[in-house]
This record gives sequence, structure tokens and C-alpha cells, in this order.
Amino acid sequence: MKAMDPCLLFDSDGTLVDSEGLCNQALAQIFSDYGVILSVPELIRDYRGGQLADIFDTLAKLHGVRLKDDTEPRYRALVQQLFQAELKAVAGIKPALQFCQQQGWPMAVVSNGPRFKVQQALELCDLAEFFHDPVSGSKVFSAYDIQRFKPDPQLYLHAAASLGTKPEHCVVIEDSLPGVLAGLAAGMHTLFYNIHGETSPSALVTEFHDMKLLPELLNRLWSEI
Repeated sequence: MKAMDPCLLFDSDGTLVDSEGLCNQALAQIFSDYGVILSVPELIRDYRGGQLADIFDTLAKLHGVRLKDDTEPRYRALVQQLFQAELKAVAGIKPALQFCQQQGWPMAVVSNGPRFKVQQALELCDLAEFFHDPVSGSKVFSAYDIQRFKPDPQLYLHAAASLGTKPEHCVVIEDSLPGVLAGLAAGMHTLFYNIHGETSPSALVTEFHDMKLLPELLNRLWSEI
């Protein structure tokens, strides 16, 4: 990697794979077992990009239910089933990744999700090849590995250090505010795939709404640095 080549750090859910609806469908189904009816669009709006344990805790307190010990394993199993049946890549992401690969830009996935979930999603959507090195193996960084979750910037800083690059040479591509805040706090160039009409937290963030525009944005960003 040349000194000024960008290192691209992608979120997974909602950025690489169109999984937010499926994950929140599973969440709604889990809570329906407790007699709680949740709206999937509202769950996506309110909890996208958050830490699962915090989401469970918040919803349980809000609706006055006590979750059983097997709640998370049942949720994970349901997500896996939904992924197998319905998961698709985000529209336009594969050509964008192919472009980045052709430029020789290193890429990694940095996710609040567990490694097995991220890896399954990449494989199901035929994206795993973009995040695998024949020498070092999978380039997936999970918050569960270091127990630091976005918006904490430590996960992004850990990924950069592991890849041997500086934060200022990294570009974060995110679809949620917790991820965007983590990228900013890590001192990285941050692109916000903002398809939900949220307010950007900083003028330093570059917003876009179509993955087809990502190659052009990356070229422009790096030419201005």
C-alpha cells in the first residue's frame, strides 16, 4: 500500500448488505413472544447501528418485560434463517467494491455485529472475496472481539492499527449515526450513506444516497487531500 492510498473501512448492515429490515423483523418477532408488538420501520429508525445488548435492554424496560436467558441466541438463530432466505447486497455495492479493488485500495469490514454474522452475510451476498487476503485471511473487525462498540471510535482505531495504516489515511463508509460518529471521533474521513434522511452530525461528513456514486466520491475525496 502506498503511503497515501486510502484504506476503506465499510460498515456491514445497511452499507454492504441490505439487512436492517431482516434484523429488525427478527427483533419484532422475538418481542411478540412477550406480547409486545413492535413496528419494524420504527425499530430501524430508532435503533439502527446500535449495540444489540443495549437495544434489548432499552426495549425490555420500555415495555416492562423480563427477557429470558435464551433471548439473544433465539434472535441470532432467527436472523440467520432470514438471511439464508432473503438477504441481498445493497444495490450498487458490488460494482463499487470491484472499482475499489481495481484501484488496489485495501478494504475491510468494521461492524458492531459478531464476526460469524458478518461473515455469513458477506458469503450469502457474494462479497466475501473483497474482504479476504490470501496471506492474512479475513479482513473483518467485530466490536465483539474487543468489546468496544460504535459510536466508540476504538473499533475503527483498532482496525486501522491492525491494517498498519494511520487514521487520516482511512475512509469510513457508514449508513448509521453511531457509525458516522465513530468514524469522526477516530479522525477518519467519513462518508454517510444517508438513505433515511437523517441530519448529518458534522459538516466534515460527506453524504451520499446512491452506492453508484461511491467510486466518484472516493476519487474526488482523495484528490483533494
